[in-house]
Amino acid sequence: MQAANNAPIYAACLYPELSEFMRTKGWALAVHGSLARDFDLVAVPWHPDPVAPEKCVEGICHYWAFKTVGEPETRLHGRLIYTIALKFGECFLDLSFMPTIPNAKSQATDAALSRQVACTDGLAGTTTEGTK
Repeated sequence: MQAANNAPIYAACLYPELSEFMRTKGWALAVHGSLARDFDLVAVPWHPDPVAPEKCVEGICHYWAFKTVGEPETRLHGRLIYTIALKFGECFLDLSFMPTIPNAKSQATDAALSRQVACTDGLAGTTTEGTK
């Protein structure tokens, strides 16, 4: 069994503000992990053109007076991971950014249009309004 730590406290206190900060930058946050040694968050691009990960981390460190630890690492599936030291003891934030896809908005629009055409073709002569 691991010794008790402050992880649940800092996670509960930081998550709402971090989530809102990242939302304004085009990213959605999800909590991941046990919260035993650190606070693991995954940032998922939620806007066609989200702010660059390094700019988001700079903003977090500036606003909350945190500091990055080492250099960011690239891991499985292209996740870019930053470790951030919180200002009160041995608490860390591991922030993983999922990769973005260039031109995601136009690709998503093209995919939606392709699905619409496929649905229309499957209705045997009906139009998008459902009439013949």
